[in-house]
Amino acid sequence: MYLALSMYSKEEAKVIREEFWDRFRSLSTRRRTRKKLPGNWMLNNTGVRAMNLRFHVDRKVAQVGIDLETRNMDQRLELYEKLESVRKILEEAMGEPMIWEIEYIRENGKSVSRIYLQKEGVDIYDRETWKDAHNFMFEKMMNLEAFYREYRDFFKYG
Repeated sequence: MYLALSMYSKEEAKVIREEFWDRFRSLSTRRRTRKKLPGNWMLNNTGVRAMNLRFHVDRKVAQVGIDLETRNMDQRLELYEKLESVRKILEEAMGEPMIWEIEYIRENGKSVSRIYLQKEGVDIYDRETWKDAHNFMFEKMMNLEAFYREYRDFFKYG
């Protein structure tokens, strides 16, 4: 059943978003522990300043990818070009071609560079789509983290 966001108060919408992320965190922790991995995702702890692994979910899509977040455009371009140089390896690790945007504008208006995959047809406010969103996010972030762990030193400055 698809309900328009306008049918929820701000507080109800917040509770639903929190439930979505709580369920995903619980599922991820259980699955990662079984694989003998840390319960938490790497995300902002990449060891490379300005490079973060990201989840995003809204009314239309779920995304998993890499955000390059710095106002220093030279640094951002350097990281973006390094990613482009291993594009084939990255996309093989992810199992499909990725979307490459040198300037991606987030909902908050912040400009970042983003390399990502997305799954359409999911909605953070529609619990019936959560399983698909969670499975997509888990599988793709596992692949992205594995790639990143292998190539982390390549992305470090110096």
